[in-house]
Amino acid sequence: MPQGAFYLFPDFNVFRENLNQRDINDSETFCQRLIEEAGVAILPGTAFGRPPEELTARISYVDFDGARALAAAEQLPPHEPLNEQFLINYCGHTIEAVDRLCRWIHEEEPLC
Repeated sequence: MPQGAFYLFPDFNVFRENLNQRDINDSETFCQRLIEEAGVAILPGTAFGRPPEELTARISYVDFDGARALAAAEQLPPHEPLNEQFLINYCGHTIEAVDRLCRWIHEEEPLC
């Protein structure tokens, strides 16, 4: 059983003009198209009581082995920050999902 989770609840309204041009006008359509076109699954804000026209969503960023990442972090000196390579090695799927989300929003390249 999970003993915790990590979530973000971003508001994508800043991208509304771009998304409206793609016939994305509500959070459910946003999330449906994101999974279909970019392979990234997030939950629409409506699942958490937000208005449908609000482009909010909940992102869970726990697609990594937390115990393995913590054990590796404990091997580093406490004053040393975790660098990008550490994140790639231990949280790669999460980083890839965020990259796919960003590319999809900006229509930078086909993803799937």
